[in-house]
Amino acid sequence: MTTGAALGRDLNDAQLAAVTHGDGPLLVLAGAGSGKTRVLTRRIAWLLGERDVPAAGILAFTFTNKAAREMRERISGLVGPDTARALWVGTFHATCARFLRQEAARAGLPTAFTIYDRDDQLSLVKRALADAEVEGDVKPSAILARISGAKNAFVDPDGMLRASVGDLDRRVARIYEAYEKALVRAGAVDFDDLIVRAVRLLESDADVKARWGARFRHVLVDEYQDTNHAQFRLVAAFSAAHGNVTAVGDDDQSIYGWRGADLSNVLDFERRFPRAELLRLEQNYRSTGNILAAASAVIAHNRARKGKTLWTTRDAGPRLRLVLSGDEQAEGDRVAREARRVLERGGKLADVAVLFRTNAQSRALEIAFRRVGVPYELVGGVSFYERREVKDVLAYLRAALNPRDSISFLRVLNVPRRGLGDKVRNTVEAGIAAGATGAEALGAALDRGEVAGVAGSKARAFLELLDDVRRRSGEPADRLIEEVLERTRYLEALDDASSQDAAERRENVGELVVAARQFAERAALGETGGGDGAGSLEAFLAEAALVADVDRWEEGDDRVVLLTMHNAKGLEFPTVIVAGLEEGLLPHVSSIDDDAEIEEERRLFYVALTRAEEEVILSAASFRRRWDRTGAAELSRFAREIPSELLVVDDPIPSRPTFARPAGTRPGGPSAWGREEGVRTTAPSLPGGTSRNDPAIGRRVQHEKFGRGRVVAVEGGGGDRRFTIEFQDGETRKILGRFLTGLDDGADG
Repeated sequence: MTTGAALGRDLNDAQLAAVTHGDGPLLVLAGAGSGKTRVLTRRIAWLLGERDVPAAGILAFTFTNKAAREMRERISGLVGPDTARALWVGTFHATCARFLRQEAARAGLPTAFTIYDRDDQLSLVKRALADAEVEGDVKPSAILARISGAKNAFVDPDGMLRASVGDLDRRVARIYEAYEKALVRAGAVDFDDLIVRAVRLLESDADVKARWGARFRHVLVDEYQDTNHAQFRLVAAFSAAHGNVTAVGDDDQSIYGWRGADLSNVLDFERRFPRAELLRLEQNYRSTGNILAAASAVIAHNRARKGKTLWTTRDAGPRLRLVLSGDEQAEGDRVAREARRVLERGGKLADVAVLFRTNAQSRALEIAFRRVGVPYELVGGVSFYERREVKDVLAYLRAALNPRDSISFLRVLNVPRRGLGDKVRNTVEAGIAAGATGAEALGAALDRGEVAGVAGSKARAFLELLDDVRRRSGEPADRLIEEVLERTRYLEALDDASSQDAAERRENVGELVVAARQFAERAALGETGGGDGAGSLEAFLAEAALVADVDRWEEGDDRVVLLTMHNAKGLEFPTVIVAGLEEGLLPHVSSIDDDAEIEEERRLFYVALTRAEEEVILSAASFRRRWDRTGAAELSRFAREIPSELLVVDDPIPSRPTFARPAGTRPGGPSAWGREEGVRTTAPSLPGGTSRNDPAIGRRVQHEKFGRGRVVAVEGGGGDRRFTIEFQDGETRKILGRFLTGLDDGADG
C-alpha cells in the first residue's frame, strides 16, 4: 500500500488538504482540469492507510460505469487489487441494487427481484392502462414520464391522487397504482425504484439505518453537482450516523438541470451538512492561461455559484479565435478546414473535437467533413445519414431511381405499414431471386391476386409512387422527398408509433428536406461538381451515400471527434472548435426567457471552453436554415462576454448584435455580413398540417420529465392538439397539450 508521504508527493496544497481532511463533511469545489479524480482516489487510499478505515467501510458514488472502473483501477494501483475489491465503488443505481439485494426482506422484495428496463416498463404501463380501464388517448410513454417524476419526488399513487387537480391527473394516478401492483406481482422494480426504495428503507427502518451507518464510515461522491434530490437524500441517509461525507464537484459545470440535477445540493451544502469544510481546487493542469481567463470571464456573469478563479502555471498560449461564416453549410466547410489545418501543421485529427449544442447540428458538419475529405467520428449518436428515418426516405428515392436496388425496395415495402407482411415479402424475395426487380415481383403478385383488398390498393399506390418519382427524377430532390412524405404519410406514421423519439425523428426528416434544398442551391451555383447532372436526384443520392460511408473508417484511424457539449463533459482535447455559437442554439431557444436556464447554458459553454488544452476556435453562422424556420442568426451573448484582448475575430463583428446575409448574397461569400433587410426567412414546408402561425408558438411550457421548453409548431385541434417543443436538453419532441403546463387557457384545447 502506498504510504501517506508518497500519496501527497505530487499534490498541490489544496489537493493535499482535501486528501488529508479528517472527519466531518467536506465539499471540494474542483474546477475544470484541477485533478479531482486524483484527489478522490488519493483520499480513499489515505483513509485506508493513514486512518485505518477498513475497505468495506468506504462507499464511493460515481455517475457512470466508466468513471467507476477508472476509480477502481486507480485505487487498485495505490492500495492493491485485493483491498480495492472490498470497496463499494459504483454508480448510484448499481450501489442501490446491491444494497437492496442484501436488504430485500426488509424492503419487501424477493431476493432475486428483477430490474425492469424502459421497454419492460412501457409494456407494464400498457397492461396497467388496460387493468385500470382508463379511456381516452393517453400515451404509455407520457404516463411513464409522469410516474417517474412522481417517484423521484417520493410521491406514491395515493399522494398523486390527493394532489390531482383534474380528470387526467386522476387517471394517471389510477394507472400509477395499477403499475405499482403489477411490479409487485412480477417481483420487480424499475430504475427509479432502486434509489427511491433504498432511501425509504434507510429513512424509515431504524435497524437498517444503524447497521449501514456503522458499516460505511466514509461516503464519497464524484460529480456532486449532478445529483438530484433523491440522490442527495441517499447520500444523507448513508452518512447520517457519522457525517463523514466528501462531495467533489463543480457548481460551474452543473449542466443537467433539465434532467433533474439540483444545483442547490452544492450551493446549500454547508446548511445541509453542518460543520462542513469548503475547499477550492483552482489550479488547472489542462488549459493555457488565455483559455482559462476567457472561461473565467464568461462564468463570472453567473450569480448562482460559490465562486472560484482558475489559474495555471502554463503559458498564456494563443488567443481564442472567432470565425464567422455565411450559413451553416459554409460554417461546416470552415470547421472542417480548420480541423485539417491541425493535421497540416503536424498535429493529429484526433486532437480536434468539434462541439455543438444540439444533435441536429451534426448533419451540416458531417456533410462538410466528407466533402472536404476529413475523417471524423460522431460520438454519442448515430451518423445523420445512418438514422433509420433518414435511410427510409432515401430508400424510396433509391428504389425509384434504380429498380434493381432490391435492398432499398424491400426496406420500404411495408414502411409505413401498408399490410404487406411476411407472406408478401417472401413472395417478392422469391421473385427477386428468380431475376425480377422488386417492383416486377410485387406487380406479378398483384396480377395473380395474391395481394388483394386494402393491401392490394396500397401496394399499387406504392408502385405508382416509385414510378412517378422515377419519371420526375430531374426535379429538385427536396420536392421529391416532400412528395414521398405526403403520399406515404410517413410523418404521421412516426407520430402514431407512440415512440418517445418520434418528434426527434420527424425533425431529422425535416433536416433531410433542408439538405436536399441546400444541394439544389449549391448545384445552381456550380458547387456540387461538374456535368449536366450536377443537381440531379442521382447526384444528391451519391453525396448522401458518401456521407453514410463515414462509419467504414477503420477502427483506430486518426479522426476528428464530433459530439454535443453535454457528451463532452469530462473529456479533454488539444483543440476544441465550438460550432453554432448563436442565440437560439447557445443559449438554446428554450432557455432565452429564464435567468436560471440562461445560467445553465452559460455553464455549458464554460464546459466547452475548458475541454481545450491548447486552442479554442469559436464558430458562428450569420444565416441558418432549420426545418421549422429559416433566417438571420444572432451572435451568442456568450461570445461577447469574452474580453476583447483574449479574442481574435477573423471577420469583424458588426456594431449591432445581429449579423445577417443580405438578399442575393451567395452563401458563405466573403462579404456576407450586413443588415437583416431582405433576408429570406421562409421555413421549409413539410406535409402534415403543421401550423407555423398559431398563437401558442413561442410560448414557454413545462413537461414533468423533459423539463422546460418552447413551442415551435402546433398540429391538430381540440383535445388532440399536438405541440412540437424544443426542450432545454436540445431535443425536439412532439407532445399532447394535456401533458404540458404553461399554455394559456384554451391553447391546448
